[in-house]
Amino acid sequence: MSFTEPNRRVVTFYSYKGGVGLTMALANVAYRLANTHGMSVIAVDWDLEAPGLHRFFGVSPDVAGSTSGILDYFVAWRDAVARNDPEPPPEVERVLDWLVPVTDEKHAPRFGSLRVLLAGRLDRAYGDRLAGFHWQDFYSRTEGSAAVETLREKLVENADVVLIDSRTGLTDIGGICTIQLPDAAVLLTAPNHQSFEGIERVARAVAGAPEKERAGREKPRVWLAVSRVPLVEESYLADGWFGEQSKLFEKGVEAGLWLKEDHPDGIRTHVLPHRARWGFEERVLREGGMVDPKDPLVLAYEQLTGTLLRWLRKEAVPLTPPLAAPSASSRPKNIAALQAEAVAAEQRGDTLGLAITLHELAEELRKAKRHEEGIRKIEQAIGIFMSRGAYAEHARALHKLGELLLAAERLDEAEEALRKSLTIARQVDEKFTEARALGSLSLLRAHQGATREATDLLLELDAVRSRFSPGDVFQIPVLLILAYASYGSGLKERGAEVCRLLMATARETGSAEVEKLASDALLELSTLMPGVVDVPALQAHLAEQESEQSRSTHPEQDASTRRRTGRNQASPSTTKRSGSRSK
Repeated sequence: MSFTEPNRRVVTFYSYKGGVGLTMALANVAYRLANTHGMSVIAVDWDLEAPGLHRFFGVSPDVAGSTSGILDYFVAWRDAVARNDPEPPPEVERVLDWLVPVTDEKHAPRFGSLRVLLAGRLDRAYGDRLAGFHWQDFYSRTEGSAAVETLREKLVENADVVLIDSRTGLTDIGGICTIQLPDAAVLLTAPNHQSFEGIERVARAVAGAPEKERAGREKPRVWLAVSRVPLVEESYLADGWFGEQSKLFEKGVEAGLWLKEDHPDGIRTHVLPHRARWGFEERVLREGGMVDPKDPLVLAYEQLTGTLLRWLRKEAVPLTPPLAAPSASSRPKNIAALQAEAVAAEQRGDTLGLAITLHELAEELRKAKRHEEGIRKIEQAIGIFMSRGAYAEHARALHKLGELLLAAERLDEAEEALRKSLTIARQVDEKFTEARALGSLSLLRAHQGATREATDLLLELDAVRSRFSPGDVFQIPVLLILAYASYGSGLKERGAEVCRLLMATARETGSAEVEKLASDALLELSTLMPGVVDVPALQAHLAEQESEQSRSTHPEQDASTRRRTGRNQASPSTTKRSGSRSK
């Protein structure tokens, strides 16, 4: 089974300045995602000017000097275009053969898998090949964007997660690795003004990059981590720096550069302490040997790994009404496979991974109407999240418990779970879970005849909705929750108004896919609650979409065109050639 969502696979590690322990952080996170959490991980050395990621995993000089990598791939693509070859170069298919598996017992994870894609064949001629390759020319003349997209596609199809070790500074490679390639980015800064100001500038570039530069994908999720922070000596200076920079950090939250929910302790959330004893070695800090499992740097790496894990495996944003029956078109996941994965996570001591799997298993048991089993699973997950201080996940799991208790008609217990979920969600500013809890509570209180209280809860839900910024990915599902809860509470006029607002908001995104998802969700809502006044308009909209599709002269060609266009939005001028190369 796949561990991660398709749009949560590529994570870039980037720093504005060198010397912050960027590559070591990536290597340690990669190892833990595989060893502790059983994932299939690919680590990519995109720091072509100073390659060295392979050293952390014990890759021998002979292997590094004879195995191709990133640079060789792009050189082959450039040369194929120069020759006007009609097909992509053979290196496109060979990339997976270049992945170096980490199997040496001193470096290999016990569970999962870990493979490394080198910066290139690190022989004596590597420097000359690098000097003869120019990124700006490659992008402007030889379909660089299509080459990057093709490489990304190859990697994400063969791993749960791909971690990119990016070059530092404001470079062409840095832009590719922080804007076009990733679904998320970990931005590391040293505790000094110049480094943090540089990272803030990069974060603004990431947040403000147009969609075409991101190949049509959503802007990357960003986490800020402060590295090489002194533990004892001169720690008072670090305290002073954190105090001074907290205002700039909060401005970043307001500007949407990074999210408050990802940084519950502000700028101090992700801190990698300076440990001089590990500064003399290029290694993964793994169990055994001379590594203390309670070493502050080990604990910091584990915390950062846990943060990424929760995002990688977080539930997809639902576009179905809360408490509604599952859509007939949705395919339930294999409950037996999830149960087996939970057992495997427990055996390898992956408590956080176990909790996430139990949460997913509880949802599938709810869909299968095995409510009591689901309740037991989610209660186990809640205990783990609470003990690990994973507050946002704790709030989401409590909401799931409330849903299951409602389905089991244990209404008083359901209300208690939902109110706890609401309280914790508010404490950690988890707005979407707050909205879901308010919607569920309003339906429950309306069902119990407390109409006035249900209406008040809807007003609170509407206030939460107003706190989402324009274009926020959660706006549409929150509006759907509000529409469903309004109809369920008997407020049909308010429900109709929200339905119209929902469709208008979906159209404003400019995404036909989002608009169709919204209209399909409202049509499903109409089957659950007859009387939704916007249904005729929605049906007309869908009929119009079908009519447009039928005007296509060749359906298979039309589908191919859509795929080609979507893949190469970052390079519109080369759509035709890059489409043929990306197949």
